[in-house]
Amino acid sequence: MRSLIKKNGKMEKNIRYSIEVDSKFHIENFLGNNNNTNHSFFWMEDHDHGGRQFFFTSSLISDMTSSTEIIYTASQIIAIFQGIYTLLDRNRNGSNYFTIRNIYDIDSKRFLEKVQSTEIYKIDVDFSVIVDSDENKPSNPIYILFEQICKNPFLTNLFFLLSNKVDYRMLYIIYDDIRYYLKTIDDKTFLTPYKTPLNDFTHTANNYEVLGFYARHGRTGHQPPSSPMSLENSKNLIFDIIGSLINSKFNITLPEFWGMLYVDFSSVDLTQLQDVLKNSKS
Repeated sequence: MRSLIKKNGKMEKNIRYSIEVDSKFHIENFLGNNNNTNHSFFWMEDHDHGGRQFFFTSSLISDMTSSTEIIYTASQIIAIFQGIYTLLDRNRNGSNYFTIRNIYDIDSKRFLEKVQSTEIYKIDVDFSVIVDSDENKPSNPIYILFEQICKNPFLTNLFFLLSNKVDYRMLYIIYDDIRYYLKTIDDKTFLTPYKTPLNDFTHTANNYEVLGFYARHGRTGHQPPSSPMSLENSKNLIFDIIGSLINSKFNITLPEFWGMLYVDFSSVDLTQLQDVLKNSKS
């Protein structure tokens, strides 16, 4: 394996482990370029035998020695990126964007013992140790969004939830988490405009007669809704609420572009580019 992330023959970033990652949706160039951050990023590298490989690393794993611990931590970090793509690319229905393969120890120049991917049930990594720096401010909109998410535990948990399979249960857990957050800030009106569709969603998601085993409850004697809300409409409802919430409460605007297209963001006016993309859709 060749040396990683070189510039003028020297390492650009102080990292210890590179994690080989597979992705199916042609986002490698988008994440592998303009990856200037202080902590967690992806990159592409030419393979010795031809082709290109996709890698990930994070400062949060640099001091670890156990393969199990590295995979466990990296899986949580990558879950946030997965959650970002689930929200942005609704047509994929939460398909798995990232699959961890191998861990390479750059210091010892060897692969670590292969560990099976760990299923993550919750986030317990401390993302607050990620420190902003004016020197390494990201320009790629995905990395900008990632840093914004990491600043707040509610957002970190929200995007972890988004990394899971999109079904009624997942959407309801997100709905519960949003209500819990709104209660902590004493906001009793934010969800009011969504009252009617939310009633349709919760009635559908709770009802055994509609969803059977996949309902949130067993038989309760409650009548099923006359017009159950489809999973697609349920997803769009909850995702729309998320977009509105993070914009209203955290001043976060979701990027208009996130893959397939590669742009050198360091030399582009993002506002102008967004206008161009919007006009191309109309």
